[in-house]
Amino acid sequence: MDHGLAIAYQETVKPCCTWQFDENYKSTHQLERVNLVTWHKNKDIQHAKHLLSQDIWPKNCSFCQESETQGRSDSMRLNAASSYAAYGNDDITLEIRPGSVCNFACQTCWPAASSRVSEYYRQAQIKLEKKEYSSSVDTNQKFNFNNFDFLQPISHRIKSVVLLGGEPFYDKNCLAFLDWWHNNTNSELMVFTNGSNIKFDLLEKTKNKITLVFSLDAIGKPAEYIRFGTEWNQVCSNFNKSRQLENVDVRVNITQSVYNYYYLDKLIELLIDDWPSLVTFGMVYEPHFNESVIPKTHRQPVIAKLEKLVDKLDKANIEENQKHNAVNAIATTIGNLKQFEFDENNWKKFKDFVTKMDHVKGIDIRQYCPEVATYIY
Repeated sequence: MDHGLAIAYQETVKPCCTWQFDENYKSTHQLERVNLVTWHKNKDIQHAKHLLSQDIWPKNCSFCQESETQGRSDSMRLNAASSYAAYGNDDITLEIRPGSVCNFACQTCWPAASSRVSEYYRQAQIKLEKKEYSSSVDTNQKFNFNNFDFLQPISHRIKSVVLLGGEPFYDKNCLAFLDWWHNNTNSELMVFTNGSNIKFDLLEKTKNKITLVFSLDAIGKPAEYIRFGTEWNQVCSNFNKSRQLENVDVRVNITQSVYNYYYLDKLIELLIDDWPSLVTFGMVYEPHFNESVIPKTHRQPVIAKLEKLVDKLDKANIEENQKHNAVNAIATTIGNLKQFEFDENNWKKFKDFVTKMDHVKGIDIRQYCPEVATYIY
């Protein structure tokens, strides 16, 4: 926790992007109220560090706790421990979300992270359930970043940057930050991207190492529904082109949800013969997007596909830690499909969500993900 500094929703400062917080934390860790130079010494961070040193999980770290409980090695905590091994005492990774403008409206995204999702939520009159501890409770975003000179006091300490959006290559605030980064730091850069609008001129003009994390949840028609706005051929072309650049490391993040359990095998098959340097598996927060919404009579075909996928991964020529993590992620989903009771309330929420979002988006899940559509029609 000494090396991460994330500027997130409502300009709240926290140690990483998965750190969960309540209203009290948000009110005391506003960017305008903190000193970035000394922020890591604040009582909340010191208390969380103390708990972790005693093998006690703070409430704020519930997301990593759940991930590690599943035997997975891609939690933010474990990734940080590995990444920060070579850091000096004052080195930091800056995680920043300068804007939320996005050209996609992904089914499992939330209004604070995408202007397009926010607009569809408004049109569909869908409200988020507010939780005591959350990293994404805000639906009305404020981004006042006209410039980034407020980072100058710590610019010399920035060893790496993680850039989030919106879509960083589409949002004008994110593009402005990229200019600041290029001119004011000598740090490495990691960009989480939907892959639709890669700025190859920027990638080619810098000598700094750049990591692109492509958010991919499926391929083909299912991808175009789950990550609405996708033109699959374009995203796939950008993915392959990015992998040819010498200074660019390409990774993949897969968000597992009810939308893509059935289609994960095709996506993994796309990656398996030339596995990226890192593939991580995200989880959904909302219970109406998890395994419990699938009627038990529909689960066996999904389970069978995923079990074959695990067998294929076991035999694949993939680095052992990566193989272990992928197998554990898929095996957890299989276990949940076998064990979770069907939750009718979550199913009704899922059906209502799909129906409303399809209406305002002008699409029909049955035309893109017919297997998933059978869960609700």
